[in-house]
Amino acid sequence: MIRSAVSGLAVWLAVAMTVFGAGPAVALPFVMKIDDTVYNVDPRTLSIDARLPDGTVVAVMPPLYPVQNISFIDDGPDARGPHWTDSVGHDLILTAEGSALRLTITGKSGEELAWDLPLAEKGTWLVPDGEGMAFRADDPFWRAAYVKQHCMGGTTSLSLPAWSYLTESRAVTYALADGLQSKLCLRDQDGLQARLTHAFSSGADKIELLFAIRPPEPLAPALFYREVLKGRGQFKAFADKAVPDLPRLFGAPHAYVWGDGRDLTFLDDLKALGIDRILLAYDQDERTGKFVVTPAYLKKATGMGYLAGPYDSFDNGQPEATADMQEAIWPGDLYPAGCVIEADGKPKTGFANRGCYMSSQAIARYPGPFIPGQRYATHKADGANHVFIDVDAFGDFFEDHNPDHPMTMAQDRDNRLVRLGLGITQYRLVLGSESVTAWAAGVTHYSHGTAQAHSAAIWPLHQNPNFGGYWPPERPPMFFKPLTVTPDEARALFGAADRLPLFEAAFHDSVVAADRWEFGLMKITGEERTRFARSLLYGTPTMWNLDRRELVRVGPWLKTAEDDFRQAHGVDTPVALTGFRWLTDDRLVQQATYADGRVLVANFGREAWQALGPDCVRLTRPGAPAVDMCPPADPPPYKQGAAPH
Repeated sequence: MIRSAVSGLAVWLAVAMTVFGAGPAVALPFVMKIDDTVYNVDPRTLSIDARLPDGTVVAVMPPLYPVQNISFIDDGPDARGPHWTDSVGHDLILTAEGSALRLTITGKSGEELAWDLPLAEKGTWLVPDGEGMAFRADDPFWRAAYVKQHCMGGTTSLSLPAWSYLTESRAVTYALADGLQSKLCLRDQDGLQARLTHAFSSGADKIELLFAIRPPEPLAPALFYREVLKGRGQFKAFADKAVPDLPRLFGAPHAYVWGDGRDLTFLDDLKALGIDRILLAYDQDERTGKFVVTPAYLKKATGMGYLAGPYDSFDNGQPEATADMQEAIWPGDLYPAGCVIEADGKPKTGFANRGCYMSSQAIARYPGPFIPGQRYATHKADGANHVFIDVDAFGDFFEDHNPDHPMTMAQDRDNRLVRLGLGITQYRLVLGSESVTAWAAGVTHYSHGTAQAHSAAIWPLHQNPNFGGYWPPERPPMFFKPLTVTPDEARALFGAADRLPLFEAAFHDSVVAADRWEFGLMKITGEERTRFARSLLYGTPTMWNLDRRELVRVGPWLKTAEDDFRQAHGVDTPVALTGFRWLTDDRLVQQATYADGRVLVANFGREAWQALGPDCVRLTRPGAPAVDMCPPADPPPYKQGAAPH
């Protein structure tokens, strides 16, 4: 790290003598040598290229501007790199950070930056869209999917703000120090092309871009981003977020329980099935008392070694008389006074047109005990040892224009970090949230949603009339009823050749990632076996929706999922996922390696590969014979209707 920074500094100082010598400053391309790569940066246009040791010149960024006038700023003899302003009014600093080139651009609130990435032809975009995707630039399927530009937020759809363009010889890699107000956009234009955008605003007045030329490995952006976090002292492993029951998390399938799945007899059913470890979550309505998980249930579940706790949400506010969930009811006049107010002066309507989105600033300022803390305390007093907080880690932040509790997006993020972190540091709970991305990895233990890739394909399925709704509440079809999708929908959501464990490569030893609750393992007909194998390959838990009847139907799968995961990954603290390879040209046979020397190979093809059957996973440990693990026989057909009592 030090050697890289020094070499970049030395070259810059040599150039600076030319630029700042006698007479007026002259704009010359800046040359910075970082390790064995020489970067050339034209400050007049912001074009960047890299010369590799073999003499190859690689385009890193095309010009952002036509040739423009610039003004240099002399930071004195301690300057670590060139510093200048452009004719647009941006302040720019070029430095080296570890093995990367870093460009910092500071702008004024209200300005926007849109910078096309180099033209893509036959390579592959490695994008942490959820768990991770590999988009071939010339693939007709993805070109058709992105006829219209689709943008992924640096704190939302992108599970970490880094991506790469992979060719046979290298991975040109990009990362953002902070994804707030930045987006990576894909569109078809003679192939799948990419653009970076950033909206300068309060708390996001600068964008820090890091560039690196990596070996041609599919995990390039995730491994690079992990290096950046560790180099900055910002990476938090499970050991840094320890709470008493955290050892129960890794190796546990995740399940939401409904109807009689909230009865004590259901726990007896789990024990009879031989389930040693599971995370049980539930929605509850404290006003009616219907389907409430009791303290007795929690005491029994935690006594069996399970994690058990509620869904909660701090994001929605509704009138008490008509609220459809207890979590949307707030004390005093906090609703509607605490609603997020948009620039037009109107409250921001809540999810699914329910009430309003609550301002995290209004909640933080409300007099008296901190309400999220009170809720954590109540859940813990009831006997819960984990809590799932909906929405908070989703990364979609709000500006609040209410003069009583004004808030920027950056402040909203800070507020959410505080209240998520409180559940761990003060209340010592295992804490999960929705679609955790990099910014929230330090204040969460698990995520429901991050393991789902290509999130753009999720929401249209909700419009399918066969997807199912929330009624009847004891067995909602949304969670129980299997759905048959088209081949294109199946590929978009689950296509094995397009998927990558990028989030795992960055955070496998920090956050346990599972699918969304409405996309349990049995939800999409025909994809169960592939998803089972991917769970083992990536080391991510399976997701379930259960009552007593469903447990009878899918129990053998649940038991096999727990047993095979335990065999493949153990139940101790997880180690880093360090490597990933495609072993066949069609990318359907895949290999993942882990820091303790384990190697897992999954066959997603239709034919056996080296005696490994379709949808089976081969585990090899150092000094031990290989073991093949396959899904069990298909379960009996699903039947809708209330579970018998």
